[in-house]
Amino acid sequence: MPRTAYLNPSGMTTPALAAKKTDRPIGNSPECVKDYIHHIKSYMRDVCCSMRGGMGMESHYVDAHLVQRKLLIKSGKNANKCLEKELVVLSDSERKKAKLDRSQLFHNSDSKPKQSVALLGKAGAGKTTFIQRLCLDWASGSLRQFQFVFLLNCKILDLTKSTYSLKGLLFDLSMSPRCEDSDSMFKHILSCPDEVLIIFDSFDHIKDFEGLLQSPAKSHTNTKYTIKQLFSGLFQKEILSGCTLLIATRPKDVLNQVLRKMDSLLELCGFSPEDIELYTSKYFGDASLQENALKQIKTDRYIFSLCSNPLLCWTTCFLLEHQESCNDLPSTLTDLYQRATSKHLQLASLENSSLCKNRKQLDIPQLCKMAWEGFKNHDTHVNPGSSTELLGCALKSGILASYKTSEGQENHFADLFTQNLLSAVHLVQSKQVNEKMVVANSVVHQKKRKVQGESQDVLQRFVTGLVFQKASDGVSILDSSVNIKAKRKAVETHLESMKPNDLVPARLLELFHCVYETSSAKFAKLLLKNLPDNLSFYGTQLCPSDVYVICHLLRYASTLKRTFSINLQDACIPISGLKELVGLKCIKAFWAHTADTIGLWEDLHQSNDELNLKSAIEKFTLHPFKATEGYHIESLPVLVQIHREKKLPMRYSITFVFHDYKNKPSGIFRDWNLSKVPVSVFSVSLLGVQNGPELFPKLVEVLPSLQSLQHLDLEKNQIGDSGAEKLAGVLHFLECLKLLNVAFNKFTDLGATKLGAALKNCTGMKSLELWNDCIPYGVFEHLRLQDPRIRSL
Repeated sequence: MPRTAYLNPSGMTTPALAAKKTDRPIGNSPECVKDYIHHIKSYMRDVCCSMRGGMGMESHYVDAHLVQRKLLIKSGKNANKCLEKELVVLSDSERKKAKLDRSQLFHNSDSKPKQSVALLGKAGAGKTTFIQRLCLDWASGSLRQFQFVFLLNCKILDLTKSTYSLKGLLFDLSMSPRCEDSDSMFKHILSCPDEVLIIFDSFDHIKDFEGLLQSPAKSHTNTKYTIKQLFSGLFQKEILSGCTLLIATRPKDVLNQVLRKMDSLLELCGFSPEDIELYTSKYFGDASLQENALKQIKTDRYIFSLCSNPLLCWTTCFLLEHQESCNDLPSTLTDLYQRATSKHLQLASLENSSLCKNRKQLDIPQLCKMAWEGFKNHDTHVNPGSSTELLGCALKSGILASYKTSEGQENHFADLFTQNLLSAVHLVQSKQVNEKMVVANSVVHQKKRKVQGESQDVLQRFVTGLVFQKASDGVSILDSSVNIKAKRKAVETHLESMKPNDLVPARLLELFHCVYETSSAKFAKLLLKNLPDNLSFYGTQLCPSDVYVICHLLRYASTLKRTFSINLQDACIPISGLKELVGLKCIKAFWAHTADTIGLWEDLHQSNDELNLKSAIEKFTLHPFKATEGYHIESLPVLVQIHREKKLPMRYSITFVFHDYKNKPSGIFRDWNLSKVPVSVFSVSLLGVQNGPELFPKLVEVLPSLQSLQHLDLEKNQIGDSGAEKLAGVLHFLECLKLLNVAFNKFTDLGATKLGAALKNCTGMKSLELWNDCIPYGVFEHLRLQDPRIRSL
């Protein structure tokens, strides 16, 4: 059975997952089909009913929400480069609107049923457990649109051998019981493909994605194919056309060619604060234990932030359940995982002393070396030739998980975090690994331009944490007899040479995490000293633990007398995280999604936090404003309305009014206007062909209110002559505008003439830059002679 993702589930009653397809009752099927389907469902109920730790799916599952995601449609040679950058970034308010539940997985309200669905989520988000829950739903009578559900675990599939037929894939390699009459059953499946759901779990474990959609399988017969060819044939409807495909995967650059063509992209959300409480209460059956554990988790803000990841929440609960001292919670991710791993090994040795002898007698270094070899090859598989004692103890402890295959049993590391911790231990304490190799896998590197995967990020944090750890030998997983001083010195030297100013936002975030893992005030102050005045996390999705780490380190800024402006645009940051960051004294200005910013103001008002409300209004900035999505434009009228009415719009049901020290009512927005928000540079060049024509009229409505605007860049928006005319009609309102760029906008001499005429009323403008490819040369020259401020691009 595939590994579970360590949810401690909610015991919700399984919802009737609505089917919009016309259900074909099983009663119309042959008797052998009905018997086999009954057999499969019984098998799935047995296999999918429990999770890690022996907890029941029905009684413990916490239902995770989904968020509908969309891809930016790009063209050109770099169109398939990076999935995370192509996913349309949602604000916190938009994420709430885009939430779905399991019942909407294959049918949401906006369109026809989805035949190919990708379930996206980071390590530990609970993808496998979600799929188990889905299979249990089907086995319990829901998902009635499907007669057959086949679950395949990509971790244990041989992806290169050309030895599989479609029938073999479904009946021999999936999680299903043996079928005595597979030929008859397969013929029935071919007759009703729209009633078949095929799930590929751990899809990112397919190592070689190149050519994944080439050479698809095209025959339903016993022709032999590779797993990749069979998937390609199913995906491209060359075989079993009409079936539904679900793949579960971590976002990965090389997966882009597949994910761009999916009917639906769904992201599995992490735990909300309410989910964490529910999860913890279900983990600890005893009421007093529940209360104590919840109190500890909620009191420790770092641990609470980690628990938004279901896997880390499970790990925290496991540690609280078994550690002797309940007052000493881990302060770093490294500390959490090495304590948990040590406890797993200790419990395994106590349970079976003959199998797992004294921990020091076990070949832990060998296990760590296997973890590192797997990490390098992007593989979780463990060499079956390892000692029986070592494998037995690792399986008993939960460090390894065992899967049944058609050829026997395979062992894999249970999760990414465990494998990466053991890999980090190998790097830090192995004598065969030199200082250069340790430095290469610790902290961050200035010259690495390729986007790193999640696994590399976690390894870096663990290596850095282990090198600088101050844990006692009773807790540390490192061998105390191994001298790591030289490696620590090498990492320290590298850390001191870092130049945060040169890092892209995602790498800067990782540097924050690595510095945090050192637990060193020295390195925290060094980082703060070298940070640029303008911090940017633009386009980097920030989870609760990211927010905690950033806030924790920025608190050292007061001792250095430093202040920063921070760009949180397109960071998917929740309102609670935005409140925490904006409230820091060292933050003098911030820029975030406008709807979320207004949501922050609303939240502060409702909690009567007037001082922080006033501060959050004063710190808000829009400089420089760059619209890359439609919602950036659509949110501007809300600010304009606030400026005009001196209060939030009615849709927020709030008027910001409080009492001053003389108990006289005064409006928060009384003296606040958009001219104090320095929108001096306004670029909408990335709206492009698709969004430009539609959204430009909305921009024109807002422009007259942006009276501090100095530079307007409208390049490549396809506004045409009608757009140029609309723009000409509002130019005279922009008294501070100095430069206007309308390059590559497909307007002709008609649009250019309108803009040239409007320029007469814009005495402050220094230049109007036009791309004259669509403007007759004679007309362009005439316009230039009339006004020398008109220039050619």
